[in-house]
Amino acid sequence: MGLLVCLGEALRGKDNQVEWFTKVVIPGVQDGINALGISREPPIVLRAHATDPNAVMHAALPIYKNLYTMAKYNGESLTTWEPRGPWQQVHLNMSRLGSQHIANVHILANLEPFRYGAQRFIKKCVKAMETRIGAQGLHLYPLCYWNWPYSPDIAGPQLKQYERDWIWFEAWARYAWNPDRDEHQDRQYWIDRIADMYGNKEAAEKILDAYNDSGECAPMLIRRFGITEGNRQTLSLGMTLDQLVNPKPYGPFKDLWLSQAPPGERLQEYVEKEFKGEPHIGETPPQIVQEVLEYSQQAVESIEAAKPLVTKNQAEFDRLYNDIHCIRAMSENYAAKVNAAICVLIYKFSEDIQDLKKASQYLEESLNHFRKLTELTRETYSFAQSMQTSQRKIPFPGAEKGVAANFHWSQVLEKYEKELEDFKKYLNEVETDEKKK
Repeated sequence: MGLLVCLGEALRGKDNQVEWFTKVVIPGVQDGINALGISREPPIVLRAHATDPNAVMHAALPIYKNLYTMAKYNGESLTTWEPRGPWQQVHLNMSRLGSQHIANVHILANLEPFRYGAQRFIKKCVKAMETRIGAQGLHLYPLCYWNWPYSPDIAGPQLKQYERDWIWFEAWARYAWNPDRDEHQDRQYWIDRIADMYGNKEAAEKILDAYNDSGECAPMLIRRFGITEGNRQTLSLGMTLDQLVNPKPYGPFKDLWLSQAPPGERLQEYVEKEFKGEPHIGETPPQIVQEVLEYSQQAVESIEAAKPLVTKNQAEFDRLYNDIHCIRAMSENYAAKVNAAICVLIYKFSEDIQDLKKASQYLEESLNHFRKLTELTRETYSFAQSMQTSQRKIPFPGAEKGVAANFHWSQVLEKYEKELEDFKKYLNEVETDEKKK
């Protein structure tokens, strides 16, 4: 048992941090070792946040050997098993310092508040920790960190996250112990575990497929279309059309697509290349739209097929069943709004009003999907994100005048309704101007 503090969170200046670590933290631990009369050094973990691990470890390793570094795996979300770019290099540099390195699966802002049991995705991530970033250990956060230990579900009695999200914790632990498992045997393991939960092996197989397919959607959506992988954005509450079309004023975090995503194109880059007839590179917005619709539809089909076969824990299955449908509605909402954004961006090149008319149709379609998502969550979830403060910016502020706000789908629905209304007014104005010419 230990105290995990962040050396650079409040203590500023590299020299101050090195001095604090080597002259306060380590001597304090050594005092404890001497008082207990033990010889083995307990581990000390340096979290790489607002500090220079290279400088700290260079000074610390001569006086203490059992040292670890830690850094966020995909930032504050789960986005890819292909970490690359600047942040991958940060991990690799820490893994070569002479200490041991730990990957921290942190906050999970894009997965809130729904259940996540995609062992296929998790397995690939753990393997990536080993092979792509040099990690030798895992530090895992719960799915709704700021509300621990309670889940966001509306249920009586209130659900505990360590019970609701058993498969989340178990999957990471299983692959942290050994990610190199035979695919067939591994699949049978999860079918057996899920059958223990829901009473039927055939149902378990379909539930596992639903977990795995639905688990692809949020990572792909955030890495291709998001503003940030962090606490500032609540993925499940959607995004405004302006945030998709013109993200710059909203403070886009470049590491999201330069480090926490495979190679690909942002919306603006894709449309410009498309209009100029230039070749595309990596993931494209239409590709992601198609894939999230396919994955979410497959997940719905699997959970529907499992429904009549479940014989145990019916209430929890019903909540999982609803989550899968929520992820489908969220995916449909994003797909339609991304298509609307593409049409708006094309209009900037084409100046063809038909592109705006297509955008209006897609925007209305996205709103209808968001209405469905609102109904699916109205009586099932207390909130979409567990941190309800002004730090939440996307799609809308998480607090107004010091009071939590815009944390439930029902609270932001009218904002999206107004967005469509305003866009139609704009379209009418453009159409009127066209007729005058």
